[in-house]
Amino acid sequence: MGSGKTVIGRNLARLLNYDFADTDDAIRDVTGMDLPKLFHKHGEIRFRSEEKLVISKLAKKQHQVIACGGSFIPAKDSLDLLLEDGYFVLLTAPPEVIHNRIARKNNRLLPYGKPSIEDITKMLAERQQCFAGLSHISVDTGKMGVDEAAEYIASQYRAYLNE
Repeated sequence: MGSGKTVIGRNLARLLNYDFADTDDAIRDVTGMDLPKLFHKHGEIRFRSEEKLVISKLAKKQHQVIACGGSFIPAKDSLDLLLEDGYFVLLTAPPEVIHNRIARKNNRLLPYGKPSIEDITKMLAERQQCFAGLSHISVDTGKMGVDEAAEYIASQYRAYLNE
């Protein structure tokens, strides 16, 4: 959350001439509820179920960039679907940068309120363990602008395709 998945993903899709999909938007479209409301009304189990269904649907399509939601916790079968033919990019940023970015928006899925920098640091450490071994590349968006990050990812992806 707050790493730039949506904005960088949209730019990357444009550079590659691919479609763009955001799992949070897809869940919202399917359920008719914004994510905080879905999470609070129906709980995490329902949210994760919707997330899994959306990913299974999106993973079937070729030539698209998928921004997985900031609360994405990969179920093995969802990851297998995404990684089967996909190129996995891990976007990171320093905790202070993420804190500043999420503080500006009120539409985030924050079931326990806005996290502190310490909460974000802990969450990043947990996610790093989960995602680091899966990602093809990792990009620190705290050190790059949106366009620069999208262009870097596009160049790395094109090189990967030509290997």
